[in-house]
Amino acid sequence: MKRLWNLDLLRIISMAAVVLIHTTQTLPNLPVESYEWIVLCFYDGLAHWAVPVFVMISGVLFLDPRKPQPVRKLYSKNILKILVIILVWGFIYAAVNHPPESFDLSSLWTFAKRAALGHYHMWFLYMIAGLYALVPLLRCITASEQATRYFLVLAGIVNCVLPFLGDFGPIQLANSFIGKMLIQLPVGYSFYFVLGYWLHSNPPKPTLRKAVYGLGVVGAIGTVGLTALLSSQSNSSNLLFFDNFSPTILLMSVAIFVFFENRPKIDAEKPHPVIALFSKATLGVYLVHVMVLDALQNIGLSCLSFNPLFAAPLTAACAIAASFAIAALLTKIPIFGRYCI
Repeated sequence: MKRLWNLDLLRIISMAAVVLIHTTQTLPNLPVESYEWIVLCFYDGLAHWAVPVFVMISGVLFLDPRKPQPVRKLYSKNILKILVIILVWGFIYAAVNHPPESFDLSSLWTFAKRAALGHYHMWFLYMIAGLYALVPLLRCITASEQATRYFLVLAGIVNCVLPFLGDFGPIQLANSFIGKMLIQLPVGYSFYFVLGYWLHSNPPKPTLRKAVYGLGVVGAIGTVGLTALLSSQSNSSNLLFFDNFSPTILLMSVAIFVFFENRPKIDAEKPHPVIALFSKATLGVYLVHVMVLDALQNIGLSCLSFNPLFAAPLTAACAIAASFAIAALLTKIPIFGRYCI
């Protein structure tokens, strides 16, 4: 199978966006409308397409019904590896941040629970493992063009439309009515999972692509602008439109994905050495970058160390560079590099 180098490049850039999001996570603690809040809101909002795009990339790789995807391989290779990573890195983060206070049964049990539930940023791994478990079912949907379109329309309404219009009169009633129907299959990240496969299999024509890019710009402006407006009205950070399923994030995510999907294709027969190196390290970067950000803060570098307009991207860049270096080294460790990163 030819390597999808454009998606590898998109994976690298998405990982950089995730690091920027976590660099600016002090945003809710800042006074609304302060200079620092405005700058971090801008950076944070423009990077929030990262997680949906990561899920869309996985959809391309797992949901093509023309490519075999045995259930045994799915569990023995993909899901098992994610579970091993969760347990190993959950233990590492728990040991670094919350070591057991003593060796009595209660302290050890508390430590074990923290390790099993993972650090805050590891939620993505649990979610991906859940999506992998749904792959055999979702491939039955993607095997039919009609079923795929229906799924995306229903999932888009349930995930990205109704929840963000639920406070407006009759729509609130409609939202409550649909909630009572307990429609659950299209709820959640399976929407982006299937959407990624569909956009890859049905690339929009040039005229439509321009419209997609335009809507992506609208989504970016809407994400930052509506967040600023709602926060100003409530005098506290209202991050409703930073939600991964907000309509504005959806528009941004689709635009970014389509843009990279339609770049001139890199020669798939000859591995691109730089892209291959960094793409292989993205999971490792995801696992270690929070620890790197904490270390940088301990030596005085954070998004608020000086003017955040410059401090935020500089801190993120340093964290990205250090994390890629650490991840590349960790992949060289026998056994650990193969199964735990």
